Order: sequence, then structure tokens, then C-alpha cells
Amino acid sequence: MPDSGLRVSRHPAAPGLEAVCGVGVAADIVRHAHARLVVGLCLGGGRRIMAGGGVFEAGPGQGFVIPPGVAHACAPAGDAGHSYVVLAASAACFPPGRGDDGAGEVWPRVWSDRQAAQLLVTTAEAVSKGDARALAFFGALATRLDLRPAPLPPLHPATRRAKAVIDAAPAEPVTVADLAGLAGVSPYHLERLFRRDLGVPLLDYALSRRVALAALRIGDGEALSEAALAAGFCDQSHLTRQFRRRMGVPPGKYRVIRRS
Repeated sequence: MPDSGLRVSRHPAAPGLEAVCGVGVAADIVRHAHARLVVGLCLGGGRRIMAGGGVFEAGPGQGFVIPPGVAHACAPAGDAGHSYVVLAASAACFPPGRGDDGAGEVWPRVWSDRQAAQLLVTTAEAVSKGDARALAFFGALATRLDLRPAPLPPLHPATRRAKAVIDAAPAEPVTVADLAGLAGVSPYHLERLFRRDLGVPLLDYALSRRVALAALRIGDGEALSEAALAAGFCDQSHLTRQFRRRMGVPPGKYRVIRRS
């Protein structure tokens, strides 16, 4: 675990699996959605997840599951912040046959299971160390918690076109009007479709992709000011404000571990 901030680990030995460790995360995180299933464990403090009209709260030693495509916001359950470990897993990470019945999860849930908690921590450590057993550990965790892959909801063609433009060049400035023209619909209709399909406003999604790009560059050792400009932010302070709202910590505390 890092002393403070975030540590993100990926390794070719565990394709499609990402581990995130957070310590002292005290900021609220704005509404967003993940492309992969997320399963996490609160190590200290608590985590509050707001999705739809519901609130799901996990305390120390408890875990949580967020299915892919579910728009949600997060916050510490107390003023002191919290520490956690999270795994984000693509469908390819699951054991063969799991989820073939199509009964993927569609809503967040909280769980309490000491064996599952140990499996989650062990899997995260294996990812960070490049241990080839990481996927086997995750498979055992998926069985223990009855985790199932779930496909993302289908996207309207206009949403898919706009999303593709943003994903291809996240640092480039975009407007709803320009993207609507490319998608062949009105700006109002595109906004409505995008929010319906992805759970967040179009420009919020674009901003999240710019933050993700900055995070990658910071993780590669680039200076904060240079990463901010390269990701399309006007300056470092602009990046810092948006980074904290989406990652829970300022970029100076963010660390990415990459192993080849």
C-alpha cells in the first residue's frame, strides 16, 4: 500500500485486471461509470456509493461490487477519509462458463466475507508484483462472491460516434454542437442519448477522459504541468481541481506502477 494517495497496478500477466489501492482518500468523487466490473474492500473508514435513488455504504472490513455501466458517485462515510483496495476486471478475467446464464449484476451491493477479503487483497498484491497467479486468485474470488461478468448496455449509434471521437483524442477540445453534427442528431438529442446510455453528461465524460490521460502521463513520470497541458487542461491548477473530483486525491499524490 502507498503511504498516501493512490497506486494503480497493471501487468501483462493479468490482462484485463487492474488493482487500485487508496490511502487517506477524503474527497467526494463525482458521478461516473466503469467499463469493467469493480469489486472493492474498505480497509479503513467507510465508503458511500450513490447510484440511482439508493445509497450503499460499506464499513471497515466490508466490500462492495459495482457492475459495469452503472452510473454512481462515491464519498467517504466519515470526515477522516478512508483506505481501500479495488479490482477492476474485464469479462475475460472470469473463469470459463461464469455468467453464461446471462444473470450479470445490475446494481451495486455490499458484502462481508473474511475469506473473500483475503482473496481480494492477495489478488491485488499479485497484480502489483506481476504474479501470473493473479487471474487464478481472481477466479476464486469471483466464485466466492458469485461475481459475474455483465456486458455494457447497448449504445445508441449517436452516442457511440460521439464517444469514439472523445476516446480517440481526449486532449482535443470538443463541443456538444460539433459532436452532434458528426453524429447526425441535434445537440439536445445527443445530450439526452449520451446521459441515458452512459449515465453521465457528455462533457463530463470528455473531462473524465482528459483526467485519465493526465493520470497515465503522470504515472509515466511526466511533470504535472506538462501532463496538464498535454491532456488539454489550461494549467496545472485546472488539472488539480478536476483530478481531485474524479480520483479522490490531487495529482501530486497519485502514483501509477507499471511493470513490463
